[in-house]
Amino acid sequence: MCNRYLIKAKLENIAARFNARLIDDFELGVECLPRSSVPGLLFDKQSKRVLAGLQFAFCPPGCESPGDPKRALNNARVESIHKWPWKDAFRTSRCVVPMTDFREPCYWGETAGSEVYFHRPDHDLLLAAGIYRTWRSPDGESSVVTMSLLMRPAGDYVMSHGHHRQPVFVDEQEVDQWLERRTLETQAGVDLLRSLAIDPELEHTHARDMAPSWTKRQSARMRERDEQLAALETASAVGF
Repeated sequence: MCNRYLIKAKLENIAARFNARLIDDFELGVECLPRSSVPGLLFDKQSKRVLAGLQFAFCPPGCESPGDPKRALNNARVESIHKWPWKDAFRTSRCVVPMTDFREPCYWGETAGSEVYFHRPDHDLLLAAGIYRTWRSPDGESSVVTMSLLMRPAGDYVMSHGHHRQPVFVDEQEVDQWLERRTLETQAGVDLLRSLAIDPELEHTHARDMAPSWTKRQSARMRERDEQLAALETASAVGF
């Protein structure tokens, strides 16, 4: 799952590239971690693009604070998008999250035992599909827009380099279709996402070696990989 990614770009440049209004004043670090404030593309009420600061951790209904639950909900599996807590946001509140690199641990192949950054050969932006929900305080005085990335079975490159999941990426020319403010039934949303999903050309860069204990997790990860590969026999070219 994607718990860490990089944005090697300035907020102003991202906003200009997508002709989006920058609506939040927040400091953008290169490294994006769970619960950090990260940029995301949304449609405003006039269906105009905005670049907003989103908390990289989805806050379900009923949470007392945007820091709930204790385990950050930053990855939503496409296969489970019809379930709580994702289903309502998936139907109504969709976003696109720019990144240049996403980081994953590798459990097989030539990169086994390491964490790597996956990125385009030219380090240009990758555009990940996401969902969002606005948390509001009980007194109505404060609010935080929270988001989760949508995750799919890994494409060939990521899979061959030791990890079985990756974000769902969409083409730059198609982002408005995903951002459109309309309510979709779950299957219609999945069909739309499937039609927009791409497998961009990727390369990888070594981030660090994992601690020796990684081998204790290896068999479980490979079992998850094999179960997923068996399920993919009836899936589309993009894995869902």
